[in-house]
Amino acid sequence: MNTRILATIAIGFSFTTTVQAALVARGTDMVYDDVNNITWAADANLFQTQAASNPNLVSQIIAANGGVIHDTPNAYDTVPNSGVYSLTSADFNTSSGAMTWWGAQAWANNLSLGGYTDWTLPTTADAANPNNVGYNITTSQLGDLFYNQLGGVAGTSITITHNANYNLFSNVQNPAYWSSSEYAPNPHYAWYFYTNSGYQYNYDYGKILQLYAWAVRPGDVAAVPLPGAIWLFLSGLIGFMGIKRRGHIG
Repeated sequence: MNTRILATIAIGFSFTTTVQAALVARGTDMVYDDVNNITWAADANLFQTQAASNPNLVSQIIAANGGVIHDTPNAYDTVPNSGVYSLTSADFNTSSGAMTWWGAQAWANNLSLGGYTDWTLPTTADAANPNNVGYNITTSQLGDLFYNQLGGVAGTSITITHNANYNLFSNVQNPAYWSSSEYAPNPHYAWYFYTNSGYQYNYDYGKILQLYAWAVRPGDVAAVPLPGAIWLFLSGLIGFMGIKRRGHIG
């Protein structure tokens, strides 16, 4: 095959496969982030949505976790500093969707969505670093989502200031969402992110505070077929090659 044609195919294929949005809807339930290779639940208050249709959800979550959550030993443990916290219905607010850190962990541990069961709470990198506190910090998955993917602005609620990617999600809540990451120097606390201002924090009322939970999982949720534009591009080139070949034979 003519080297010029090969080069054209390579350039065209590269162009059509790399030009894509950072966030991509995967049906109505999930949103894929192709920059960080993670998938978010499209419903940002999925626990509340589930609880509205399942009055037994809380008891099911507690039972599925064996009634406890294991964490880094801290004063909030049922037996202080034992590393074991006993779940109760008080850890879950089915009306608002807010949960304690342990309730949020328990819910994410047993979430099944889109045929996947490896959902978790978002993480915060460098969890021992006190300088992770503040505005314009994107070292957590929530911080990256707020600023880099949804176009949030420091000091302003994401529900007010955002880009078009925001419309891929539903039920985004204020004021804040839990991270799965404990604050390493004092696991009495865990990291969380204020969606009403873009502020990342780890210190207030500890894990007992009731905040929202936004589920995330590693990787994509489906094999993505080649876009139609690629097939059209290749079909055109194949036709062009056929014409050239007939010209040479003639």
